[in-house]
Amino acid sequence: MFGRKQVKVKEEKDEELMMLVYRVRDQMAAQRKLVATFREVDEQTKAQVALQTGLFDFLYREARTRQIKGELVARVAAEQIAEYRDL
Repeated sequence: MFGRKQVKVKEEKDEELMMLVYRVRDQMAAQRKLVATFREVDEQTKAQVALQTGLFDFLYREARTRQIKGELVARVAAEQIAEYRDL
């Protein structure tokens, strides 16, 4: 009886975590691409890129630690691909 609610909460939170991982990954890639176009990059921009990289690494490790199911990862990835196609 109590286990079912916990499972639903875990699934919802795992999905939120995966969405956050993908969002941070996209932001990190965009910042890296922007930095690559500049000849000279100031220290603040380098720090922001490093911060995004660290945040992505942390979230990725957290997802691995929580042992998120492959089906959930595939579903979230499919949603992200569909979002890109709509743009």
